[in-house]
Amino acid sequence: MRTIKFRVWSRLRSNWVNPVLDITNNFYHEDNENRVFEQFTGLQDKNGVDIYEGDIIETFAILASDLIDNKPLKFEVKWNECGWIANGALSKYQCRISKVIGNIHEK
Repeated sequence: MRTIKFRVWSRLRSNWVNPVLDITNNFYHEDNENRVFEQFTGLQDKNGVDIYEGDIIETFAILASDLIDNKPLKFEVKWNECGWIANGALSKYQCRISKVIGNIHEK
């Protein structure tokens, strides 16, 4: 079973903040329009760092046809109808050769 957790980016402060749960365990804050909620994928990178929606991961190509000058590739982690993706399905194997290098909100 996967752990369900979130993290919250404050657009006003440009940093990560702690989410607040209301009495029904829903995320709440009076300023939600200035917050971005990102969900944990249930996966970790090769260094044991949790991978969240919106993270940028650096990885090497799995298929020889994807190889570009033997340089690492960078992808954003997103959700689609079938699951978590980063230029294709995000698998446990892919995560073992990848590392989180940032997030789309961090500058």
